[in-house]
Amino acid sequence: MKTNNILDIIKGQNIVIPYVLLKNMKKLDINYKELIFLSYLSSSSSKILFDVSLFCQKLNMEITEVMELVSSLTEKKLIEMNVIKNSSGMMCEYLDIDLLYVKLMDLTIEKIEDTKEKEMEKLEKNVYSTIEKEFGRTLSPIECETIKGWIDSNISSDLIKEALKEAVLNGVTNLKYIDKILYEWGKKGYTKASDIKKKNTKKEEEVKLFDYDWLDDND
Repeated sequence: MKTNNILDIIKGQNIVIPYVLLKNMKKLDINYKELIFLSYLSSSSSKILFDVSLFCQKLNMEITEVMELVSSLTEKKLIEMNVIKNSSGMMCEYLDIDLLYVKLMDLTIEKIEDTKEKEMEKLEKNVYSTIEKEFGRTLSPIECETIKGWIDSNISSDLIKEALKEAVLNGVTNLKYIDKILYEWGKKGYTKASDIKKKNTKKEEEVKLFDYDWLDDND
């Protein structure tokens, strides 16, 4: 099938190529002819009457091309042929492309999980490097596992850094102390660094109120 024919199909038949399908061509192991065929099928419905003559007409293909595409895509488990009784009670062959949709969904979920995993790795490295810089040494494997445990427990990196800051200010540079701080903050419902800042601001206001010289109030 020539490139010009593909362009004619797209322009003449208004076939929309789904971006998710185009983007995952390599992972689906399909060529451009298969891409066009799947795009045409997906624009119809999930179950399409297996009408070779219609496919040839709509896609400007020969019968042998259509049959080769159906065979190839069936082997790749992207479509399947089903025999279903129609409204007239006749048994007819239909192409079912639900397998394609399931595959695309799996690839999308896989990408989301892969992206999330990379973001988590980046987050972990950032927290590791910050703690190592403050401690002035390389973290041990056990310490790395402890930090990973915090992150896996959805403790934000900002809260971990805030606990690190408090530990350093108290002259303590070990993870057990930081872990204790995070544990206590968790019990109090602190989930982000801003919660700690609010707590500290409130303490400062209470101190100022307590230190006020009420006897010397001339107003």
